[in-house]
Amino acid sequence: MTLALRGGMVWDGLGDGPREATVVIDGDRIAAIGPDSGAPDSVDVSGLTVIPGLIEGHAHLCFNAATDWRAVYDSDSAPRMLLRMAAAGRSMLEAGITTVRDLGAPTALSIEMREAFATGLALGPRLLVSGAPITTTGGHCWFMGGEADSEVEVRREVRKRVKAGCDWIKVMATGGNMTRGTNTFEAQFTVDELRACVAEAHRLNRKVAAHAHGSAGIAVAVEAGVDMLEHCTFDTPDHGIVADPAVVAGIARKGIVVSPTVSIGYRAWRSDGRKSQRAAALREMVAAGCPMLMSTDCGIPGVPHDALAGGMEVLSEYAKIPPIDVLKLATSTAAQRLGLPDRGVLAEGRLADVLVVEGDPTRDLAALGRVRMVFKGGLRVR
Repeated sequence: MTLALRGGMVWDGLGDGPREATVVIDGDRIAAIGPDSGAPDSVDVSGLTVIPGLIEGHAHLCFNAATDWRAVYDSDSAPRMLLRMAAAGRSMLEAGITTVRDLGAPTALSIEMREAFATGLALGPRLLVSGAPITTTGGHCWFMGGEADSEVEVRREVRKRVKAGCDWIKVMATGGNMTRGTNTFEAQFTVDELRACVAEAHRLNRKVAAHAHGSAGIAVAVEAGVDMLEHCTFDTPDHGIVADPAVVAGIARKGIVVSPTVSIGYRAWRSDGRKSQRAAALREMVAAGCPMLMSTDCGIPGVPHDALAGGMEVLSEYAKIPPIDVLKLATSTAAQRLGLPDRGVLAEGRLADVLVVEGDPTRDLAALGRVRMVFKGGLRVR
């Protein structure tokens, strides 16, 4: 079936702004963008802007985004958790988020959810999954499984995830705020253990995303050569945030992608000093040339799964990044840095993952909250 979106403005994910054009969808692909082609079936998008579907770089579909998340997680049966994940995925898709990288859920369930969304058994975004993160015994998110305490055990956990069919390998380089008894400021693994993780993942054609908060853990992950740093907050023991210039320079030099997990939850922070410190650290990474993509850590308390647009506004404000560049971090740039050449851009032959909004999001990211239509693979889902 051929469908044309006529009468609106189109931003292809790469340009300096939207232009008048017609987007022609044929099956699950973009057939053409340009002058009206005369396609028989059309949708009038006058007064609206057509852009690529959004990409969320860090999500947790198995969490409920509320303060009782752990009690809910622990009490869920596997079928109930799968239903919870399906509902979260649907809310994301309806918000225009057509691709999601889930970086922490029980491995078997995340695989099942990815396949259910892919086959149309459930309505949701395209998923990339890491399954249960690799962590130390009693380390951050140990309750998902995946504890490992040596180079050999780390390699075995990588192999288990590849065998299961995971797309990414997630490793906890530091402790985390959502797991009692862990240390967010120090490294959980040695450089050699993380190097073993990276080497085994790369041997099996997978990339490694490292959860890292404190400077010590970030430094170990950078030295080990991980592919991506999640959070990268540079937390200090006195509850401050101070970016280490040498570590920042190493991130930029090695081309390690920073997934900053900036969300609407930041607006609820009580400490204005901490907010300004986080903003300064983000600006330092941007100024140093550290590559980034957009992510929010949605699913954790205070960060709804469908709130990517709000997080993009926060990142633009904190890091002083123009709206159009933040929009690229959630479309074309995200696709490139996640190794997804079939999406993130509206162009002939790309997947017809399309978002239609009221307003011009290249100038005002709030327009992303005014969703009027969403297409996944040419299928209109909203």
